[in-house]
Order: sequence, then C-alpha cells, then structure tokens
Amino acid sequence: MTGQVIAIGDALVDLIVKVSKYPSRGGNVWGSAIEMCPGGTAANFAVGLARLGVAVAFLGKLGDDAYGRFLLRDLQHEGIEATYTVVDRSEYTGAVFIPVDAEGERTFFACAKGAAHTRLRPQEIDPGVVAGAQWLHATGVCLAEGSAREAVLKAMGLAKDAGVPISFDPNLRLEGDLFPAGLREALDVAFHLAEVVLVSADELALLSEAQSIEAGAREILQDGADMVVVKCGAAGAVGVSQHRRVVVPAFPTTVVDTTGAGDAFDAGFVAGWLRGLDEAAAIRYANAVAALNIMGVGARALPRAGEVDHFLDRVSAKEETYAKGFAEDHPCHPCR
Repeated sequence: MTGQVIAIGDALVDLIVKVSKYPSRGGNVWGSAIEMCPGGTAANFAVGLARLGVAVAFLGKLGDDAYGRFLLRDLQHEGIEATYTVVDRSEYTGAVFIPVDAEGERTFFACAKGAAHTRLRPQEIDPGVVAGAQWLHATGVCLAEGSAREAVLKAMGLAKDAGVPISFDPNLRLEGDLFPAGLREALDVAFHLAEVVLVSADELALLSEAQSIEAGAREILQDGADMVVVKCGAAGAVGVSQHRRVVVPAFPTTVVDTTGAGDAFDAGFVAGWLRGLDEAAAIRYANAVAALNIMGVGARALPRAGEVDHFLDRVSAKEETYAKGFAEDHPCHPCR
C-alpha cells in the first residue's frame, strides 16, 4: 500500500512552566518563564512520525489566530502535509497550560473547550484522501465534543472500508473520572474500527473494571481490535493480541518532562510496524522513542530516526539480559 500516514485529531499550543511543586488550593508557587510549544496529541504523533522518516499528513482544524498560524507554520516546518488542515476564522485555537514539577510529572489545564479542533465537520473529510492513505491514526481527544466526533469516526469508517490500517489512542482528557455524554459510545465504535489500540494503563483502569492489564486489554479486543498495546510508563508496555501477550520493559533514563510521552510512543510503534517489526520489536522501538522524548522539555523533544537507532545500538548487554527477564516474568506493576 502506498501513500502517507494520516493523523487526524487535535493540534494545540502547550504553555509549559517549570515549578518545584504544586501549591495548595489558594496558595502560591514561583515558576519559570512560560515556554510556548506546539502540541496536541494528533499533531505530536504526526511530528514524531515525520522525524522518524515517515511521510505523514495532518487532518484537523485550526483557528485563524496567532496560535493557529503558529501551529500551521510548525507543521509545515516539520515537513508534514498540511493541505488537509482546515483553517477557520470563526473558531479559536485551543491551548493547554502545563506546569511540570521537579520530577518531570505534568498536570494539564486544557483551555480548549469548544476550540477549533472540536469543530472539524464530517463534510470536511475527503474520502479519496483517506482511502489512499498508508495508515490512519486517530485520537480520542476529538471524540469528547462537537462535530469532530462524527468527523473522526467517519474517517475511521472510510479507512476501514478501504482496507487502510487504523491505530487509535483514546487520549482521555477527563475531569476526574467523568465521561462526557456520548464519549463512551464513541470510544466503543473507535475500538471496533481500529486494528491497533494504544492505551495507557491509567486509561485502561477508567475504561475497564478488569483486575489485570491483560483482562482489560482483552475486553477491548472483544470490541473488534486486533491488538491492544498498554503503555505502563516506567514499567514498560504490554502488547495483547488474540493469540499472544508480550511484555517489553522501558529503558532506564533521566526524566526531564513526561509531556507527550504517550504520543511519542504511538509514533514509534507505528513507525516500527511500518518498518516490518513484529509486536515486541515495535514496542521496544516505541519505548526508545518515548525514552528520548522525556529526556527533553515539552512534547516535541522528539528524536530523529538516526538518534533512535543510535540509542538502541548503545543498549548494553546487561540491559538486554534484564529486558529478556522482564519480558518473561514482569507483571507490569504498578500498572496492574
């Protein structure tokens, strides 16, 4: 199959500030200057793939404002096809305020309710573009509200009908554990359409009451997916398909900022899969991409293909031995 990978979903601006700790309610804390970075789960994925040498297009909607123009320039600078990116002067581009603590953990304040990415319309999806793609990757951020829910599911349905492989990341951005109206139903449809579901352990706990990673993943497999990859952060990742389960450890690294780690993993996994790697090797490649990303600041500390290959070449024999033992025995705690 020829063509580009299409990433459909959100592009947002990340406003990042480093803090020593989070204040108590009503309290105060001093932080660094705010750094404005391009972000958004689907856009991060697209940039990650482009830097790994994969041709990719971004399909989504931006406002015709300063943030939107900043993001559009960034996509073009990264070599991403932006022809299918809709710019609408009647909408505003969302932003996410992200304080990052001393341990690299981040908290999101999404200033994006009703933003442009939620207003992508089904009629703005070109069936020929989707049918001619090499792969389609969709994000659940755009299933939360607005016409984008129908647009994303339409694109996934068109891809399914055309035999285009689909990956889907729920990318849940909930207030607490509350699902907006219609989101659970939309997620079920997306799980049915996707071949590969890339989900974090925390998200899986919200989506399933199963008592283990594997049991929760198999519930999603019953919805129609061929493979579920559960991202467990520092504990690695678990891949579950109908006839196989693989556990692959993360690479020990210095954590600077975990923003965008899941998107980096997604890009690494798809890039590895398109390289012809099997499940375990593709997850290992994805772990390497995520490890390099969290060593920098922001979601776009994404590595180039050569950097990933060099990183993997430097993995010591001791780490390889540890990885084999982990894959055979580790239960992926603390993720359950």
